[in-house]
Amino acid sequence: MTDLRASDVKRLLDALRECERVPADDAFPQVLEVVSTVVAADIVAIKTINPYGRHFDHYLRPRVEITTDLENALDRLFFQHPLLGHVRQTVGDGRSIRLSDVIPRGAWHGQALYQEFYRPQGIEHQMMCVLNTYHGTITCMGFNRTGADFSDTDRELLELAQPYLAAFLRARHATAWLEAALASLDDIDGAAHGLVLLGRHATIKTMNRAARMLLAAYFSRPTGENRTLPDELDAWLTARRRPADPTMPYLASDYVVEQGGRRLTIQLFPYDACGALLLSESPSHPGAPLTARESEVLWLVAHGRTSVQTARILQISPRTVEKHLANIYAKLGVASRTEAALHLFGQPGTSGQS
Repeated sequence: MTDLRASDVKRLLDALRECERVPADDAFPQVLEVVSTVVAADIVAIKTINPYGRHFDHYLRPRVEITTDLENALDRLFFQHPLLGHVRQTVGDGRSIRLSDVIPRGAWHGQALYQEFYRPQGIEHQMMCVLNTYHGTITCMGFNRTGADFSDTDRELLELAQPYLAAFLRARHATAWLEAALASLDDIDGAAHGLVLLGRHATIKTMNRAARMLLAAYFSRPTGENRTLPDELDAWLTARRRPADPTMPYLASDYVVEQGGRRLTIQLFPYDACGALLLSESPSHPGAPLTARESEVLWLVAHGRTSVQTARILQISPRTVEKHLANIYAKLGVASRTEAALHLFGQPGTSGQS
């Protein structure tokens, strides 16, 4: 490794700090802007590549408008790129690689990809590193230059930045998706959906209103002020995270609990270091066809809230609450709040894995 100058390291640290200010919904273009201050290039790109489906996409800085002929040449020849074969073999090791490390310049100039796509744009030199992989799709960062080749310092700075950039993009994508889910799940009709973002040791970092209601409805020990999960879910998560043991019975990926005529399915998804839980409630038979909002109304009034209190919690009018209750009674064939609650939730049920 070359001796990096203090100014090079400072430039890298400043850029990584700047990444923390990038909005989650604008991660790719903003990260490219920041990274270009560390490694100078004419074009910087983040590419997502599926070698098996032979599909790729890219985000460029600056944005480059190319002709139809160039676009067709790239679509036809991209998977012949010398760096792509190297990236597929070394995926996950975090190393950056220059085109000149993989193929001599003369041999590169003889390839159709160079002649038909890169040469017309004046691009001579490239460098690439893999950020992450997911289900066979590779996300990598590429640098393109028309002038001098990338130096050893450029390559080493990119290698130092790689783990931070990879973690940053994973976190930003997960955060953007989960924030959108938290904002939209309460509006989904036809079933109740909850989302729980987990902290360390099965604690709850945050959750939406539907998740809070579902946990309270289906488990004997409701979520307390200490923000811990019910004991049954804690044990399930512990079992999920143990190393696989072929002598143990198969453990299903989902946790399922039934109560009365309803079924709650809980799925674990990767998020940050601790994971996220998606809770989906549905009728276990067609006899309880309540919507998500009707289930919320019934749960609140069945636990002692008045129509006015229910309306305030759900941010709807008391008149709308009464309309929901009328629909609930008609669907369940009951005449009161108590009968509806007993019909829906029944007596405390059993939980298990299915």
